[in-house]
Amino acid sequence: MLIRKVSVFLNATFHTQDRYATSKKMKYKYLILSQFIFFNFFSFSQEIKEYKAEQKKDSDFFEYEDYEAPDKPIGKLIFLKGCSWYCGGGVSSLSSSSELEENNGITYSAKNAHDFDKNTAWIEGKDDYGIGEFIEYTFDYQKTEKYSGNLGINRFLIANGYKKSLKTWKNNSRVKQLKVYLNDKLHSIINLLDSFEIQTIEIGETIMFQKNTITKLKFEITEVYEGDKYADTAISLLMFDGIGVH
Repeated sequence: MLIRKVSVFLNATFHTQDRYATSKKMKYKYLILSQFIFFNFFSFSQEIKEYKAEQKKDSDFFEYEDYEAPDKPIGKLIFLKGCSWYCGGGVSSLSSSSELEENNGITYSAKNAHDFDKNTAWIEGKDDYGIGEFIEYTFDYQKTEKYSGNLGINRFLIANGYKKSLKTWKNNSRVKQLKVYLNDKLHSIINLLDSFEIQTIEIGETIMFQKNTITKLKFEITEVYEGDKYADTAISLLMFDGIGVH
């Protein structure tokens, strides 16, 4: 598709050149312009990477608060209860383009996607399926004392949809595809599974958080799996794994 578009552009350019640009100097300018546009289109297409989620088991990521006996758990399931990237890493703040209005004391704000709780969710607040809506994470290491710039992330951990129960998950819409922006520049595209259990995305590189800097990661909804009952699109957890903690 990209090559076809560029080819059409070049043909149109040289057609215009034949009609109006008779001098060798003008022809040369058109040639340089055409090559420049082709190079930039081609470079852009090469830079944007696409990743697919891998199916994981909830049991690998959730653990009960405690056990009365080996077969008698106590309390609710906790995400990443043991040691993880969050032993040293973390998110400074979260925001979103919209959120569903509070209902009977239940909120659907951005922070729900990063609260280690599968029973809460960020749900976008548009009337449709929320295409174009986003959640944004800020990693602020401007004033962190004794920070050497050693922290980074290389994996996304996602509970797609509203995971409070299987019925709730089916009734609400889930994300099929996200565009990922790093400091407002398109970084990659990730394709998610329509799965009730945890899924992960290895991004093929490590995004490092340099000292004395702010890093922003934005996740924009581009496609969804439609819910059985509601258009509302939900993410229960969108968290991270990486390096620099141990």
